[in-house]
Amino acid sequence: MFFQYPVSGDTHLWVMEQFEWAADMGLLRADTPLVTLDRSFFTAPSGDAQKTAAALLADFKRILRIPEAQIDLLPLDRLKAEYRYDPTSAVQVAGTWQGDAGTALIRYDPEDMRALPVSFLATMGHEVMHHVLRGLPELPPGGEEAEELSTDLMCICMGLGLLQMAGAEQSGWQGYLRQTTRAHALAAFLLARGMDLKAVTALLPPRSAGLVNKALRHLQKDRESLRRLQELAPKRAEG
Repeated sequence: MFFQYPVSGDTHLWVMEQFEWAADMGLLRADTPLVTLDRSFFTAPSGDAQKTAAALLADFKRILRIPEAQIDLLPLDRLKAEYRYDPTSAVQVAGTWQGDAGTALIRYDPEDMRALPVSFLATMGHEVMHHVLRGLPELPPGGEEAEELSTDLMCICMGLGLLQMAGAEQSGWQGYLRQTTRAHALAAFLLARGMDLKAVTALLPPRSAGLVNKALRHLQKDRESLRRLQELAPKRAEG
Protein backbone atom coordinates (compact mmCIF):
# COMPACT_ATOMS: atom_id res chain seq x y z
CA MET A 1 0.00 0.00 0.00
CA PHE A 2 1.11 3.54 -0.73
CA PHE A 3 1.45 4.66 2.90
CA GLN A 4 3.21 1.51 4.07
CA TYR A 5 5.73 1.99 6.89
CA PRO A 6 9.09 2.61 5.15
CA VAL A 7 11.26 0.33 7.34
CA SER A 8 11.07 -3.37 6.50
CA GLY A 9 10.63 -6.13 9.02
CA ASP A 10 14.13 -7.41 8.30
CA THR A 11 15.61 -3.96 8.96
CA HIS A 12 13.66 -3.72 12.21
CA LEU A 13 15.05 -7.08 13.35
CA TRP A 14 18.56 -5.92 12.45
CA VAL A 15 18.11 -2.73 14.48
CA MET A 16 16.84 -4.72 17.47
CA GLU A 17 19.77 -7.15 17.24
CA GLN A 18 22.22 -4.26 17.14
CA PHE A 19 20.54 -2.54 20.10
CA GLU A 20 20.68 -5.73 22.16
CA TRP A 21 24.37 -6.13 21.29
CA ALA A 22 25.00 -2.50 22.30
CA ALA A 23 23.32 -3.08 25.66
CA ASP A 24 25.31 -6.26 26.27
CA MET A 25 28.54 -4.36 25.51
CA GLY A 26 27.64 -1.49 27.82
CA LEU A 27 27.31 1.06 25.01
CA LEU A 28 23.57 1.57 25.57
CA ARG A 29 22.98 2.13 29.28
CA ALA A 30 20.35 3.53 31.59
CA ASP A 31 22.49 6.68 31.95
CA THR A 32 23.29 7.16 28.25
CA PRO A 33 22.38 10.80 27.52
CA LEU A 34 20.78 12.15 24.39
CA VAL A 35 23.40 14.55 23.06
CA THR A 36 22.14 18.01 22.16
CA LEU A 37 23.79 21.03 20.55
CA ASP A 38 24.62 22.99 23.67
CA ARG A 39 27.46 23.76 26.05
CA SER A 40 26.61 20.87 28.34
CA PHE A 41 28.14 18.61 25.67
CA PHE A 42 30.27 20.78 23.38
CA THR A 43 32.83 23.17 24.82
CA ALA A 44 34.90 23.78 21.69
CA PRO A 45 35.58 27.46 20.89
CA SER A 46 35.10 28.97 17.46
CA GLY A 47 38.03 30.36 15.52
CA ASP A 48 41.01 28.41 14.25
CA ALA A 49 39.71 25.28 12.48
CA GLN A 50 42.36 22.88 13.79
CA LYS A 51 41.96 24.07 17.40
CA THR A 52 38.18 23.83 17.15
CA ALA A 53 38.37 20.35 15.62
CA ALA A 54 40.77 19.21 18.37
CA ALA A 55 38.41 20.52 21.06
CA LEU A 56 35.45 18.82 19.41
CA LEU A 57 37.41 15.57 19.29
CA ALA A 58 38.01 15.89 23.03
CA ASP A 59 34.27 16.52 23.53
CA PHE A 60 33.35 13.38 21.59
CA LYS A 61 35.91 11.27 23.42
CA ARG A 62 34.31 12.39 26.69
CA ILE A 63 30.75 11.83 25.44
CA LEU A 64 31.59 8.35 24.12
CA ARG A 65 33.45 7.42 27.30
CA ILE A 66 36.98 7.05 25.88
CA PRO A 67 38.57 10.28 27.22
CA GLU A 68 42.11 8.87 27.27
CA ALA A 69 42.05 7.43 23.74
CA GLN A 70 45.08 8.28 21.60
CA ILE A 71 43.60 9.79 18.43
CA ASP A 72 45.48 12.19 16.19
CA LEU A 73 43.67 14.67 13.98
CA LEU A 74 44.56 16.12 10.58
CA PRO A 75 42.61 17.93 7.84
CA LEU A 76 41.91 16.05 4.64
CA ASP A 77 44.13 16.87 1.69
CA ARG A 78 41.51 18.74 -0.28
CA LEU A 79 40.99 21.93 -2.25
CA LYS A 80 39.46 24.89 -0.46
CA ALA A 81 35.73 25.34 -0.99
CA GLU A 82 36.09 28.21 -3.48
CA TYR A 83 38.04 25.96 -5.84
CA ARG A 84 35.67 23.02 -5.73
CA TYR A 85 33.00 22.40 -8.36
CA ASP A 86 30.49 21.70 -5.56
CA PRO A 87 31.90 22.30 -2.04
CA THR A 88 29.00 20.50 -0.35
CA SER A 89 28.80 17.55 -2.73
CA ALA A 90 27.64 14.41 -0.96
CA VAL A 91 29.99 12.24 -3.03
CA GLN A 92 33.03 13.67 -1.26
CA VAL A 93 34.44 11.90 1.78
CA ALA A 94 33.68 14.01 4.85
CA GLY A 95 35.99 12.19 7.25
CA THR A 96 38.06 9.06 7.78
CA TRP A 97 39.35 6.91 10.65
CA GLN A 98 42.49 4.83 10.34
CA GLY A 99 44.27 2.80 12.95
CA ASP A 100 43.46 0.35 15.70
CA ALA A 101 42.19 0.49 19.27
CA GLY A 102 45.61 1.62 20.52
CA THR A 103 46.18 4.69 18.39
CA ALA A 104 44.44 6.17 15.38
CA LEU A 105 44.18 9.10 12.99
CA ILE A 106 40.97 10.93 12.11
CA ARG A 107 40.98 13.20 9.08
CA TYR A 108 38.28 15.83 8.57
CA ASP A 109 37.20 18.51 6.10
CA PRO A 110 37.68 22.00 7.61
CA GLU A 111 35.28 23.47 5.04
CA ASP A 112 32.43 21.36 6.46
CA MET A 113 32.95 22.93 9.87
CA ARG A 114 31.98 26.29 8.39
CA ALA A 115 29.47 25.30 5.69
CA LEU A 116 27.79 22.28 7.31
CA PRO A 117 28.42 22.51 11.07
CA VAL A 118 25.84 19.93 12.22
CA SER A 119 26.87 17.53 9.49
CA PHE A 120 30.49 18.05 10.58
CA LEU A 121 29.56 17.08 14.15
CA ALA A 122 27.75 13.98 12.91
CA THR A 123 30.81 12.99 10.87
CA MET A 124 33.17 13.54 13.80
CA GLY A 125 30.95 11.43 16.04
CA HIS A 126 30.88 8.65 13.45
CA GLU A 127 34.68 8.59 13.15
CA VAL A 128 35.21 8.53 16.93
CA MET A 129 32.65 5.72 17.14
CA HIS A 130 34.92 3.64 14.90
CA HIS A 131 37.55 3.91 17.63
CA VAL A 132 35.04 2.90 20.32
CA LEU A 133 34.02 -0.21 18.38
CA ARG A 134 37.59 -1.22 17.52
CA GLY A 135 38.38 -1.21 21.23
CA LEU A 136 35.77 -3.88 22.00
CA PRO A 137 36.42 -7.65 21.94
CA GLU A 138 34.19 -8.03 18.87
CA LEU A 139 32.52 -5.93 16.21
CA PRO A 140 28.73 -5.55 16.10
CA PRO A 141 26.68 -8.28 14.37
CA GLY A 142 27.64 -8.40 10.70
CA GLY A 143 31.34 -7.84 11.36
CA GLU A 144 33.54 -5.82 9.03
CA GLU A 145 31.21 -6.10 6.03
CA ALA A 146 28.52 -4.15 7.91
CA GLU A 147 30.90 -1.98 9.93
CA GLU A 148 29.91 1.39 8.45
CA LEU A 149 26.20 0.67 8.86
CA SER A 150 26.75 -0.58 12.40
CA THR A 151 28.89 2.45 13.24
CA ASP A 152 26.10 4.80 12.19
CA LEU A 153 23.66 2.81 14.30
CA MET A 154 25.96 2.65 17.33
CA CYS A 155 26.15 6.45 17.22
CA ILE A 156 22.42 6.43 17.88
CA CYS A 157 22.73 3.79 20.61
CA MET A 158 25.27 6.00 22.40
CA GLY A 159 23.12 9.12 22.23
CA LEU A 160 24.16 10.84 18.99
CA GLY A 161 20.84 10.31 17.22
CA LEU A 162 19.82 13.97 17.05
CA LEU A 163 23.15 14.87 15.45
CA GLN A 164 22.91 11.99 13.00
CA MET A 165 19.38 12.91 11.90
CA ALA A 166 19.96 16.67 11.65
CA GLY A 167 23.41 16.25 10.08
CA ALA A 168 22.08 14.04 7.31
CA GLU A 169 19.28 16.51 6.62
CA GLN A 170 21.68 19.47 6.54
CA SER A 171 24.11 17.85 4.11
CA GLY A 172 21.46 16.28 1.89
CA TRP A 173 23.28 12.96 2.17
CA GLN A 174 21.76 10.12 4.17
CA GLY A 175 25.08 8.54 5.06
CA TYR A 176 25.37 4.80 5.45
CA LEU A 177 21.90 4.36 6.93
CA ARG A 178 18.77 5.52 5.16
CA GLN A 179 17.15 8.43 6.97
CA THR A 180 14.01 6.37 7.63
CA THR A 181 16.14 3.65 9.27
CA ARG A 182 17.95 6.29 11.29
CA ALA A 183 14.59 7.68 12.47
CA HIS A 184 13.45 4.15 13.39
CA ALA A 185 16.62 3.64 15.45
CA LEU A 186 16.34 7.02 17.17
CA ALA A 187 12.74 6.22 18.09
CA ALA A 188 13.96 2.89 19.51
CA PHE A 189 16.59 4.73 21.57
CA LEU A 190 14.03 7.18 22.97
CA LEU A 191 11.72 4.34 23.98
CA ALA A 192 14.58 2.34 25.50
CA ARG A 193 15.60 5.36 27.57
CA GLY A 194 12.03 6.37 28.47
CA MET A 195 12.58 9.97 27.36
CA ASP A 196 10.13 12.84 26.91
CA LEU A 197 9.22 12.17 23.29
CA LYS A 198 7.61 15.51 22.45
CA ALA A 199 10.46 17.50 23.98
CA VAL A 200 13.03 15.51 22.01
CA THR A 201 11.35 15.60 18.61
CA ALA A 202 10.91 19.37 19.01
CA LEU A 203 14.72 19.62 18.76
CA LEU A 204 14.77 18.12 15.25
CA PRO A 205 14.24 19.80 11.87
CA PRO A 206 10.59 19.41 10.79
CA ARG A 207 11.12 16.64 8.23
CA SER A 208 13.27 14.60 10.61
CA ALA A 209 10.79 15.14 13.44
CA GLY A 210 8.01 13.80 11.22
CA LEU A 211 10.00 10.66 10.45
CA VAL A 212 10.79 10.04 14.12
CA ASN A 213 7.19 10.62 15.20
CA LYS A 214 6.03 8.12 12.58
CA ALA A 215 8.59 5.61 13.84
CA LEU A 216 7.48 6.16 17.44
CA ARG A 217 3.85 5.48 16.56
CA HIS A 218 4.87 2.32 14.73
CA LEU A 219 7.04 0.97 17.55
CA GLN A 220 4.53 1.83 20.27
CA LYS A 221 1.99 -0.43 18.54
CA ASP A 222 4.47 -3.33 18.54
CA ARG A 223 4.12 -4.55 22.12
CA GLU A 224 6.84 -7.19 21.95
CA SER A 225 9.42 -4.80 20.48
CA LEU A 226 8.41 -2.12 22.97
CA ARG A 227 8.88 -4.54 25.87
CA ARG A 228 12.32 -5.60 24.59
CA LEU A 229 13.41 -1.99 24.16
CA GLN A 230 12.29 -0.99 27.64
CA GLU A 231 14.35 -3.83 29.10
CA LEU A 232 17.55 -2.90 27.27
CA ALA A 233 18.97 0.29 28.81
CA PRO A 234 18.70 -0.76 32.48
CA LYS A 235 20.93 -3.79 31.78
CA ARG A 236 24.14 -1.79 32.27
CA ALA A 237 23.61 1.43 34.21
CA GLU A 238 27.20 1.69 35.39
CA GLY A 239 30.67 0.48 34.53
